[in-house]
Amino acid sequence: MGKSLVVRLVAVLSFVLLGVFCASASAAELKIAFKHELTSADPHVLNGTNRNIWTHVYDSLVAQDENLRPKPGLALSWRAVDQVTWEFKLRPNVKFHNGASFGAEDVKSSIERAMHLNGARTFKNYLRGIEAIVVVNPLTVLVKTKEPVANLPDNVGLIAIIPKSLGAAAEQDFATGKAAIGTGPYKLLEWAHGQRVAVVRNDTYWGEKEPWDKVTFQFIAKEPARASALLSGSVDVIDAASASLKDAFGQSKQVETSSITSYMLNYVQVDVQRDDSPFVQGNDGKPLGKNPFKDLRVRKALTLAFDRNGIAKHVMKGDSEVAGQVVPSGFFGYDKNLKAPTQDLAKAKALLAEAGYPNGFRLTLHCSNDRHLNDAKVCEALGQTLAQLGIKTDVRTMPFAIFQPRAISGASNGDPEFSMWMHGIGAVTGDSLSSLGAVVHTFDKKLGMGANNYGRYSNKEIDALLDKASGVMNEQEREDLQKAAAKLAVEDVGVIPIHFVKSAWAYKKGLSFKPRSDGFTYAMNIRPAKNSK
Repeated sequence: MGKSLVVRLVAVLSFVLLGVFCASASAAELKIAFKHELTSADPHVLNGTNRNIWTHVYDSLVAQDENLRPKPGLALSWRAVDQVTWEFKLRPNVKFHNGASFGAEDVKSSIERAMHLNGARTFKNYLRGIEAIVVVNPLTVLVKTKEPVANLPDNVGLIAIIPKSLGAAAEQDFATGKAAIGTGPYKLLEWAHGQRVAVVRNDTYWGEKEPWDKVTFQFIAKEPARASALLSGSVDVIDAASASLKDAFGQSKQVETSSITSYMLNYVQVDVQRDDSPFVQGNDGKPLGKNPFKDLRVRKALTLAFDRNGIAKHVMKGDSEVAGQVVPSGFFGYDKNLKAPTQDLAKAKALLAEAGYPNGFRLTLHCSNDRHLNDAKVCEALGQTLAQLGIKTDVRTMPFAIFQPRAISGASNGDPEFSMWMHGIGAVTGDSLSSLGAVVHTFDKKLGMGANNYGRYSNKEIDALLDKASGVMNEQEREDLQKAAAKLAVEDVGVIPIHFVKSAWAYKKGLSFKPRSDGFTYAMNIRPAKNSK
């Protein structure tokens, strides 16, 4: 957002201070402006924005606190009965929004549906180790796995529980919202596609009673428009409030802001599979005849060349935290000893020369331009740094809807297309195992491993550590294995972490707000401030 826009927003404040906020909604109604719109009411379709909103309507067995650590949800407790069996004790006296009683059969049908649901993005990868769901009694469920799965409670915690009675009709009714029936603290009231979703309080909810009679999520894609909506008092909270907005909001005593380092990692990866990578050429524009990224010295040169601190300060303007590993501090598997490397162009150039590229080469860096905050600008900065290294870089950005299919299978033979790219991944369970397994584990479509490993990086030692960690029930031992795998992945440059994008919000004074590491905006974390009138 440019300075002129900040100035215009500041100008609006004089009107705000005249009392517009005083005329905003009562404490019984909460209005939230979202950057991204809802695409489906089906909670078993993997989509962050959808999950954010539908968590108000649906519950899962295992819930997450603000730091994505597990806590009881529809399951009061869980335990490993043996290496391949998990037992979940369910919460009694819970009702769905349609009045039906919640029980073990609903759990079984919901997880099985998520396991077999077809589509481009599902939760299948998180559930791939499950062999069977066994109903012991109405309030006890056993989850049988094909092999030990240490993080199974976290994984099934991603699955919303819906009534078994919905049956096959749910497929069509989710498109309209008719099938949006859960046990959550709110019930669906209205879904105006592309515009807003409104929910009302579920007065029979099993948990803490919500203070909001009604919550409306309004979809406002443009940041200036979201800011104006907040300043005018038409909404109470906005998400994706970047640092540039804080300059405008800083002029008002009626707006507060909050931010947190999120789980969303932006990282760079390279093609290490092909002998002749398609977007790498010699300085004469002709094919090199070999793939420089197969050489560890070249990969080390790349990670030493990137100026993460400069990007955080000048490009992200405080909206990111430099990254040296796949999860931020506080997450399971985080290693305090794995620091982000400091830029060292001299050492990077020496490594490049040692590898046989004293004059560099030509490269195309591909990135999205609408997926993450400042993703295109960050890629431009990465390209400029590579140019300083002697690697003449053509930065090409595109909408994520175009970028993603090409990154996955855009080559003529159906393989990943790019030679170098920047992508994003978030440890949605608060655990490094899922991110490491997706990004640096050897790609195996059948096993569901390496799903985001588009460069086809492979290290048998890392694979062995991750495979072992997935079956170790002792948390300390498992975390040590994951830390060892993360260290190897960084040392062997299987992935180049750049930064964790911060999640930020702005909201009217008189509210208390708990930020979440997943960047989700829950009405359950927003309350009238105790000292507000």
